Amino acid sequence: MSERRRFLKMVAAGPAGALLLPLFSETGQGTLAAEVESAAEVLGKLPDNIIHSNAHPGVWKGKEGSHVPEVIVKKDGDKLSLSVETLHPMSEQHYIVRHTVVTDCGKVVGAKTFNWKDDPVSEYEYELKGDCKELYVMSFCNLHDLWVAPTMLKV
Repeated sequence: MSERRRFLKMVAAGPAGALLLPLFSETGQGTLAAEVESAAEVLGKLPDNIIHSNAHPGVWKGKEGSHVPEVIVKKDGDKLSLSVETLHPMSEQHYIVRHTVVTDCGKVVGAKTFNWKDDPVSEYEYELKGDCKELYVMSFCNLHDLWVAPTMLKV
């Protein structure tokens, strides 16, 4: 089994599985979604130190302030404007690589990739539709892994 497939199975087994499984839109026997769902039952829970937050910084305790994304939401009717910033110094050796915003239904609202010369700030627009009412805001550091905003945005 490839390392990538093993990683996907491991991620699907824990809290991130609820976020990632909807991204696999094809279902049924023999699909990636079926394989991941099956692995989730076998593996149990996501190990510590895969995804970090203010509440669960894991091995990176003390790094929360400069890695958890800060989010400002402005609402106009059913339309949301999100401003995301990670208060992280940027150097060639250590920088924020990417911001990603995903709904609780698995829809990617948007993502922005940075290089070390950029400011880790991004903007997104989202229209509230259907059952997707929560947003997960993520920041990825090239040295300190994946960080999720400490609370889901209930809108």
